[in-house]
Order: sequence, then C-alpha cells, then structure tokens
Amino acid sequence: MRKEKMAGTGAVASGTKQYKTYDTDASEFNSYVSDVMVPYTGYFKSPIAKLGAIRQGLQPKAINDLIIVTGATQADVSRWLDITEPTLRKHIQNSRELNLGISEHIIQLFELFNKGLDTFGLLDEFKRWLKSYNIGIDATPFDILDTITGIGLVMNELVRIDYGATA
Repeated sequence: MRKEKMAGTGAVASGTKQYKTYDTDASEFNSYVSDVMVPYTGYFKSPIAKLGAIRQGLQPKAINDLIIVTGATQADVSRWLDITEPTLRKHIQNSRELNLGISEHIIQLFELFNKGLDTFGLLDEFKRWLKSYNIGIDATPFDILDTITGIGLVMNELVRIDYGATA
C-alpha cells in the first residue's frame, strides 16, 4: 500500500484514505490524542455518567480511539479486553454498541491514559513508563491492563508519582 505525505498538511494519502502523521511535534500529537479522548472525559468526572455510558454501551469507534490513544496493537487490545483478534475486528466493523464488560474496560483504560498524560505531560513518556518494570506494583504496568484491578493498581501508582510517594 502506497503512503505519501501531503504537502504542508501533515496528512498522508493511502489509496483514498487520509490520516494525519505526528512525527515532528509531541505536543501536537498530545493535542490530537486529547481531542480523540474528549467524548470520554465526561465519564471520568462522575461515576453516574460512567455507569450510564457503560450500561448504554460504547460505540465500536471507541476501540479505534483506544488504539490511537494507547498506541497499542490490536493484539494488545484484544488481550486487554479478553477477546480474540477476529472478535475485536468484528466489534470494530459492527454498528451495535459494545457490551457492558468491554465498555467498562475501555472507559477505565481511557481514564488511565488521561491520568498518565496528566502525570507525565507527554503521552510517549507515559507509554515508556508503562512498559518498564515497576517495583511499586511488582509488575510491568502494560502487562496488567487486562483487568480492572490491574488498571486500578496502575492508577494508584500514578497518584503516588503525583505526590512523590514512589518506592
């Protein structure tokens, strides 16, 4: 598949699809990620709003947004959500809302990445930290994002970092 940078726009043409690249400016990428997360940030402020969104079910677009925000592969996301890659792709292509478990997990991951961006300032720094062994949780944070409890442990570690109470 041919990809070429569009002059001056930051867009890349690949057949008929166009998408932006952000290889030069981390702050521009962080801004783009923040824009992608806007529909989900309202859920972080109120447990009632979060519960309502979970019960209603997120749109399948949330999976693509999660991949953009996390920089994870479809294999990583399918492992986190405890579904196979073909099932993940079916969810992405489907127009029906995601089920409760998947919706809750995705919202928790968005909330975690929002907090990570806030704590580290740059999403790339947070992603680097996620893939490093952490003595405070005795694990590599990236590897425990497959459970709500694991996400909670990573979130607590971010709060500890914010307050300078790291091991």
